Amino acid sequence: MNSRHLLLITLLLESLWGLSTDTVPDYGEWPQAQVSPTEQYKLRFSPRPRQTLVYSLQSRMESEGQSFLGKSLTLSAQADGEIDVFIRHVATDGVFTELSSPGIRIFFQTFGRQDEITMKNPSDSPVQMTFDRAGRIRDIKNIETLEDQNPMNFSILEVLRNYWPAFPDRPITVGESWPDHKRLVVPFQGMSLIVELKISFTLNAVVPSPEGRLALITAAYTATLAGDREVESFRASFEGSGTGTGSLSFMIDGGYFSEYRLDYAIDGAMVMRKAESRVVEWPFQLTAQTSLLLLEWR
Repeated sequence: MNSRHLLLITLLLESLWGLSTDTVPDYGEWPQAQVSPTEQYKLRFSPRPRQTLVYSLQSRMESEGQSFLGKSLTLSAQADGEIDVFIRHVATDGVFTELSSPGIRIFFQTFGRQDEITMKNPSDSPVQMTFDRAGRIRDIKNIETLEDQNPMNFSILEVLRNYWPAFPDRPITVGESWPDHKRLVVPFQGMSLIVELKISFTLNAVVPSPEGRLALITAAYTATLAGDREVESFRASFEGSGTGTGSLSFMIDGGYFSEYRLDYAIDGAMVMRKAESRVVEWPFQLTAQTSLLLLEWR
């Protein structure tokens, strides 16, 4: 698989697993939250043991621009499928889970050509992941089945580890925010492409729902892409930045999120420099939309 596909898959997975932002299930009109403005809430990843959470995934990413060789980087990718999260054990210091999928389909389209891959992870050989109560991944095991299907030159699980959303370490009140920072390094066209995200989550409201108290969270983030290498007597660099927004619906009493959405755009350029002078550059833009929706819990 060529390097253009590698970049597109990387950024697609990045959007899937946690440019950390999400939204509210459509149960109709929500009643107004009737809580004290000083009441504090613990947003903890704490589903009950032996529970299974089944999520539907949909994502789309498009890239427009040119490469260092002046060739088109106009590409698109879509992904859809199902992710099953089984809660194996819950302890005071962690949540032990098993992740499996009957199949996530990823479609690519470029230059009039379409390719497709399907990544599966059966329930009899799940990826084992340990989270802390803030939702941060602490340990990953049994990745061989998934990585054997991996056409990329980096670990999918590292994308998961770096981009899974995290919750605050302390109780917070409505209106408070908490920061998060993610960083991933990916090989691309002879350079190390660095993707960095600075995220600010805000608890906007807590409202009642049929399943208990629902925390409505928004996120604002800035994203940067950077990488450089020597090309003969020139310095070639990959530079880009952008912003995005998202929303997350978190079931406080159940300890899991019920919906997650994000939408972002990055503008940048591939630049050739001689000393400090910009000799030539090729602009690009990346756009992405992603959603994870809880289909069922049992």
